[in-house]
Amino acid sequence: MDILKIERVNDNTVKFFITYTDIERRGFARDEIWYNRERGEQLFWQMMDEANEKESISFEGPLWIQVQAFEKGLEVTVTIAKTSVDGEQVDEEELDSLLRSAMSDAEEKETELSQDVLFETTDFEHIIALSQYAEAPIFEELTTSLYQKDGLYLLHLHFKEETEVEEQENVMSLIAEYLNFSEQKIHPVAEYGKLIVANDVFTFIRKQFPN
Repeated sequence: MDILKIERVNDNTVKFFITYTDIERRGFARDEIWYNRERGEQLFWQMMDEANEKESISFEGPLWIQVQAFEKGLEVTVTIAKTSVDGEQVDEEELDSLLRSAMSDAEEKETELSQDVLFETTDFEHIIALSQYAEAPIFEELTTSLYQKDGLYLLHLHFKEETEVEEQENVMSLIAEYLNFSEQKIHPVAEYGKLIVANDVFTFIRKQFPN
């Protein structure tokens, strides 16, 4: 089961990593983190409370918050500071504004990062099963290729630049029901892995393994 990972960088700075799967297990929809300020803040303070409970880290006073989005989850860096960037104390309203700004910046980074996504499985049957459901119009917004490397089958998705974030989320949500998100990157996989299907993976698989 995925859990919140907490890393104490120094006396004033703590890093968290939480997967999208863990976010959903906590009762939050992934889209809420970006578009619903109240829900995003609820998740943030849940992480703060958990860090305080597990690591006895007290988050008193002004906080500087940086959020980075990755293919599998979020990395949140929190620095406990005595003053703000301008040298003045930060009140609760300003803290909420900082948090919203950090999440907004991460949303923009996520859009860039998610143009190339890898999923993986050790069982080829999962790819066959997925291909039977991958005929919806939303799959027209991406190109696909399939690799084999180190005992894994790796499905590469490349989204068009103009693809909306919501459409990307819909595609990845369906695929995630059959395959796991991969932390590997496409360049080493393409260089050192074995190319099985160069493009249009789902159509090729359906032809090879019809119902």
